[in-house]
Amino acid sequence: MIPALYVHLPFCAALCTYCDFASEVYASARARRYLAALEVELRTRVRALEAVVPFRPLTVFLGGGTPSALNLAELARFFEILKAHVDLGAVVEFTIEANPGSTDAPKLEYLLKQGVNRISFGVQSFQPHLLQLLGRVHGAQQGKEAVRAARAAGFDNISIDLMHGLPTQSLDDVKSDVAQALELGTEHVSAYGLIYEDGTPLKNAVERGVVQSLSDEVESAHYRTVMETLAAGGLPQYEISNYARPGREARHNLVYWRNEEYLGVGVSAASYVAGERTVNFIAMDRYMLAAEKTGDAIDTRERLEPHARAREALILALRLRSGVDPAAFAAQWGHDPLTRAPAFATHLQEGLLERLPGNRFRIAHAAMPIADGVLAEYV
Repeated sequence: MIPALYVHLPFCAALCTYCDFASEVYASARARRYLAALEVELRTRVRALEAVVPFRPLTVFLGGGTPSALNLAELARFFEILKAHVDLGAVVEFTIEANPGSTDAPKLEYLLKQGVNRISFGVQSFQPHLLQLLGRVHGAQQGKEAVRAARAAGFDNISIDLMHGLPTQSLDDVKSDVAQALELGTEHVSAYGLIYEDGTPLKNAVERGVVQSLSDEVESAHYRTVMETLAAGGLPQYEISNYARPGREARHNLVYWRNEEYLGVGVSAASYVAGERTVNFIAMDRYMLAAEKTGDAIDTRERLEPHARAREALILALRLRSGVDPAAFAAQWGHDPLTRAPAFATHLQEGLLERLPGNRFRIAHAAMPIADGVLAEYV
């Protein structure tokens, strides 16, 4: 069974300074063409899957880009396409990513009627100077207004994104953002440390000396503040960058971290089906041409050997605060790359890993700000 479907809708009102996702500024003609190409790919991929096993996803995630950048007519066309080719009868979590300012009351109500039951707002910060730095088109108050509008429309599962480790961002800025997030009472918060992606305006500005990146020590202080404040506010950390009220963890993203299978459609979308990882073309025009022609827009394919699959699954699992049981892991994957790794004993001794009841292991609380470095030792 393939439990999850991801759909990439790449349009945005404007492109952010830090983002390297496959996205472009919204234009109605491009959106119409993209939806037509997406339908061909979705139909082709689902038919291929259902020749082997029925495809009834438990979770659907509309990511981007900004899916909510589509107008109501375009969203109606999208849901017509989706429901024509995918059996949604088993879906328990249906998420859409949205930006404050692109989700008015009619759009929110329409999404609920179509079965969307979880919304994730790209707030990023409540500080005007940081929103300007990031190239966000919404204001500080619009983030709060969007959450309140979604709640008024009937959404009872709301997430917001925050960012930390930003140039010019002070520890007081971080504390203020987290406090305001908690005041909103959302069920979930994703809090990401800034990554300077190649080719983005923000990285170029750092390289030119226009803005200065924070030190590792300050970035770690930001991370610890987010982690500890959200936990104290009732949203314990369950993954490196994710926090939720108990029972409100992102079920779709847990599919990824548990290394389960999923189908992804749209430009740049990744899939993991029958042991094979595929990624679609990243360039929009190339994706649309391929999808329109044959329904096959896959650019790369990879099938890992068993030991490599086990290492990949371990690294994903160690992102979760629930940790890893080496015996159960070996029974599932045929290999235990944790306790056999040369770094394992050293990490335990240095306090980078900790043992949980039931002989489970996870990254230690104190080591979470450097979790990516710890995980790199198991690649």
